[in-house]
Amino acid sequence: MLLVLSGFGLSIQGSINGALGRAIGSVQAALVSFVIGTICLFIVVMFMGKGNLYAVVDVPKWQLIGGMLGAIYISVLAFSVPRVGIGLALVCVVIGQIIMSMVIDHFGLFQSTQVLFNTPRLIGVLLLISGMICIYKGT
Repeated sequence: MLLVLSGFGLSIQGSINGALGRAIGSVQAALVSFVIGTICLFIVVMFMGKGNLYAVVDVPKWQLIGGMLGAIYISVLAFSVPRVGIGLALVCVVIGQIIMSMVIDHFGLFQSTQVLFNTPRLIGVLLLISGMICIYKGT
């Protein structure tokens, strides 16, 4: 249920960042979004953080690119939503996420559990792409 609520939040965030991107620029909207998010996370870490933030210097450097990928994601959404709408933008994002997650699963990349690609997964992806086409044609 928490994941579904997070999905609601992503739709709201995408809409808000799209409007902000239209007003101040896509990359600028992403920067504002990340600055506000960083401030919020700083407060949460101060009061609820149980980990060791200093250990970040010892992790493999590839584990640090998530923030960069998040910045690209927010920038692309801020650019795309005003042009294609939040529905189509997020359907495309979800399809991209699912396809890449299946590649990651299949090869066990990034220390993830290996889950082999199979026919039911292929059918699921094809159905998602069909849904995207229907949403696109409905605009």
